[in-house]
Parts: sequence; structure tokens; C-alpha cells
Amino acid sequence: MFNKLQISNFEIENRSVRAATATGNCDKLTGIPDQKFYDIYESLSRGHVGLVIFEHAFVSLRGKADHNQLGIHDDSMTQYHAKVNQIMRAVNDKIRTCCQLAHAGAACSVENKINLNTASVQELDEVVQQYKNAAIRAKSAGYDCIQIHASNPFLLGQSISPQLNSRSDSYNAQDFKLFRQVLDSVSGILPIGVKIQCDGLDAENTTVLFKLLKEFKFHFVEITGSNQIAPVRTKVDLNGDQYYNQKVIMKLKQMHLDQPIIVTGGFQTVEGANIALNDGADMVGFSRKFLRNDKFLIDGDKLECKKCNQCFKNLFDYKESCCVSRQAKII
Repeated sequence: MFNKLQISNFEIENRSVRAATATGNCDKLTGIPDQKFYDIYESLSRGHVGLVIFEHAFVSLRGKADHNQLGIHDDSMTQYHAKVNQIMRAVNDKIRTCCQLAHAGAACSVENKINLNTASVQELDEVVQQYKNAAIRAKSAGYDCIQIHASNPFLLGQSISPQLNSRSDSYNAQDFKLFRQVLDSVSGILPIGVKIQCDGLDAENTTVLFKLLKEFKFHFVEITGSNQIAPVRTKVDLNGDQYYNQKVIMKLKQMHLDQPIIVTGGFQTVEGANIALNDGADMVGFSRKFLRNDKFLIDGDKLECKKCNQCFKNLFDYKESCCVSRQAKII
């Protein structure tokens, strides 16, 4: 876990990743972060996580999810992203940060949301330009890399899903046209990562993952589960596996891929993460564990998340996404 890793033009201090986790500390309408947002990321820096993938930032108001989501949809937002990067590096100059770019598509909260299946070519062209503009802002703000959110049910996840994409034109699920256009638009701005969901070797999304990895070259890819569209994820049965997507990671290792692989989902301890690293993962993502204790990497905390999902319930109730067990302990 504590070995260094080179990704493109930057080095990561260790193999831990704070997977993108919405905090709920941004204005519901504008996406502007409040002071608690900065406090959370400053504290994360003190925990010496290797790579911090920021909570998903909407690239367009027509692509905003239905909660207090971070924005990067306008040039005026660059100052807020720059501020948090400066704060984090003042605490830990080895910290590496990633801006996750997202478009909620049909899951957007606004009335004029974009559904891939009914969107016009002009609307999709606008989305591609919005991703490019957001990537340029991320570079200006001092991020080391960007990550493209391509998980269900968001727009790019829908575009590559045979289950959700019913288009019969060139934007069909098999040709990956929108996905390809977005990647091409942001290429060369910053190193690029992609987040994709899958649930096991027999799942349709896993087949898509293998095809994407053969066709495209990212600087890193994050796989995560589960493939549930419900806003509050329920506890997932691991079916005897050590962690989510263990079989997928072992299969990917056999493919001898060049790009580093992050596996996220279900990890509670460094020991558990080391199992995934031994199986072939290059980095391990933690989400709710960092809500439970953002310094567990250095203090050795092995208290497990209770998977009560109150943190995410709070988020969709327009409250801060936080660990209620941690709060109770502090009180």
C-alpha cells in the first residue's frame, strides 16, 4: 500500500485513493463550495492519502445531479477549485489531486435535462465542448489529472451501456461515439482517468469495460460497483469474494494492461487493500472509510463502516454527507 506509483507525469506517494465522495457542502444552485468543503479536504491532506479524486463536478447546469453538488461549469468556478488545491498542498506538498468531471444526463435535477436517447446531435456536441472547457478549468486550478465519470446512470455511463442506450444512430452503445468524442476533446490537457462500474465477470457492464480497455488508452481507470441506479446504495453481497470486483481485477491482470487500475468498493483496512494489490490492482479506492476516519492510513484505525448508508441519505436530503457514527463518537 505504501509504495510509490508513477502515473503519466506525476508520482503518487502511496497506492491509496480517496474515491470521489460527494460532501454536500456546496450551494445547491450554484455549485460554489462553503467553508466546510475546504475544511474537509484540508483534513484529508493531513491523512496522507496518495490520490484524492474530488467529488463529481458538473460540467453543465443541464448536467447537475440532484444534491448540493460541486460545479466546474463556468470560468468563475476556477477560483474555488484553485483555492482548495492550494490549501491541500500547503498541508502536504506530496498530495495529488484529481478533478472528476460529470454530466448527470437523465439523472439531472433540472427540467431541461439531457436524456441520451432523445438528445439532438447539437446537444451532444455542446456536452463534448462543456467537458473540454471543464478540463481546461481543472488545469488552471492546479489539478494533477482529471477523471471522466462514465458510470451509470450518468450521461456517459448511459452512452456505453447496452441496457440504457437505445439509440440506433452513430451514438449507439456499441460504437462509444459520445465517449470517444469526450476523451478526444480533453486529450492533452491533463492526464485522463475514467471511472466505470461493473459487478462481476458475467455482468454486461464488465464486458463493456474489457472492450473499452482494449479500444482506448487512459492514464488510469477506476472500476467500482455496484451497478445499482438507486440513489442510496444498499449493502452488496460479496458472494464469498474478498472485495467487490476481485474476479475482475484478476482477469484484468491477465490482460497485461499498461494503464494503472484502481479498484474501489468495500475496502475497510490497509490489509484488505493489500489483497487487491496482490491480485493485480495498482491502487485501491476508499470512500465511506474516509468519512469514518480520514486519517486511518496513519493511525491504523480498523473500525469498519457499518454500511448504514446514512451518509448518502443525508446527501440526498441536502445535508452534509458525513459518518453519523463518527459524529456520535465526537459528541
